[in-house]
Amino acid sequence: MSKPGLRIFHPRSDEKVMTNSRLRTLRTTTTLGLGALLLASCAEDKPLNTFEPAGPKARLIDELMWPWIWGIVGLVFVLVVVGGSALAIKNRVKPEDYDHDDLPYQRHGNDKLEIGWTILPAIVLAVVSVPTVISIWKLEEKNEPTELDVMVIGQQWWWEYRYDVDGDGFFRDADGDGEIWGQDGVGGDEHDREWPLEVALDPDDLSVANELVIPAGVQVDLTITSRDVIHSYWIPRLNGKRDAVPGRFHTWSIEADEAGKYTGWCTEYCGLSHARMRMSTVALEQADWDTWFANQITPAEVPTDESALAGRTLFQANCASCHVVRENDLDEFGELEGDPYLNPYNLSQEEYEAAFSEDQRAELGDSPEGVAFGDLIPLESKVAPDLTHFATRSVFAGAIYSQYAEVDADDDDLFETYADFDYLSLSELGRWNVPQLTRWIRNAPDQKAMYSEGNRGMPAFPGLSGTDIENLVAYLATLD
Repeated sequence: MSKPGLRIFHPRSDEKVMTNSRLRTLRTTTTLGLGALLLASCAEDKPLNTFEPAGPKARLIDELMWPWIWGIVGLVFVLVVVGGSALAIKNRVKPEDYDHDDLPYQRHGNDKLEIGWTILPAIVLAVVSVPTVISIWKLEEKNEPTELDVMVIGQQWWWEYRYDVDGDGFFRDADGDGEIWGQDGVGGDEHDREWPLEVALDPDDLSVANELVIPAGVQVDLTITSRDVIHSYWIPRLNGKRDAVPGRFHTWSIEADEAGKYTGWCTEYCGLSHARMRMSTVALEQADWDTWFANQITPAEVPTDESALAGRTLFQANCASCHVVRENDLDEFGELEGDPYLNPYNLSQEEYEAAFSEDQRAELGDSPEGVAFGDLIPLESKVAPDLTHFATRSVFAGAIYSQYAEVDADDDDLFETYADFDYLSLSELGRWNVPQLTRWIRNAPDQKAMYSEGNRGMPAFPGLSGTDIENLVAYLATLD
């Protein structure tokens, strides 16, 4: 008998049926959703599929996963699921026999059991560590110093690639002591590395952007760093990930089995356009790569077309403060004068005031003489892609847009796009992607999230007319 004022609610049978129906619907929806995710993760021929290795480094990682990692993980999963299910079935209690005070037998204090489940995982980890450590050693193996080296520099939000043209290392003698870090692949003066990259890097090295071009079948050693924040370099079909950290230089290697395109993605959150900071690697046969490299180190030709010439003039007026088009041979940077640790740019007072804002000078000092090189290390990127041979690349804007209408920047099918594909003749085979280039030049921040007022990303050019942009696009098309 219920107490006065206390109402006992008894659900009707139709409400129970509705509740059970909702539970069944929820279970069905969850199962279908998980199944769809599983099927999506098993898709083939996708550019970021680490389980389709296309080089010895990536294959080494794949062979470590199978059978060692996945095999042991699968075995542990089966043992845990089977053991848990067996215990659940053995100790199940019917609802009518359930007693809140009837607790299961407590195993605490069973020394043999506790020692066993401590030792067994330790043995498993010890077994897995052997092939893992061996694989790590193999992944870190480097070429001889005379072979191809490339410096990879992460920027907000694109990648710069510097090829060591003369084999003397990536750095110049920035501190003027006669030693260069990394020269001949050994030792050297690490003080050179501490200078801002604008000062320390060898000006004779070849700089390209967005698309790394390598010879197929050749291990290419990478030196990875950053100009601004932490990025992470990852070409999944060629190797694993390696962070790009400001002020630090991490080594890594990639190699492609055959000619083709291999896509990657920045995997360390790096600001506004982290999700749109991609990387593209193109592997060519050795003879083709030699031809490509010989073309890249030559200066750009001055166009003769009237529209392109007008675009060149506009480029020099609006773009040359950030971008570079080399129309002359690379010049030596020149020796620094005076104390190399003070005023490393050797600026006059006028140049100093022009180079740094009033707020920056308030922090650095009234004159350049008292400014140490460490004070000038930029906190954000202040450089832009070298455009000397812009038209020879298949992508731009951090590898998110295609320069040619037939090319899909998101896929690795570049070499299947044309019947007789020749990467070296891309500018002759493909249709120039004028609409996207036009949108990018007119208002780049609208196409990709950037912070150009803080020297991060390309600004908009609302003052350029339609004819101006047509001329600029015509000029860029001649840079092949």
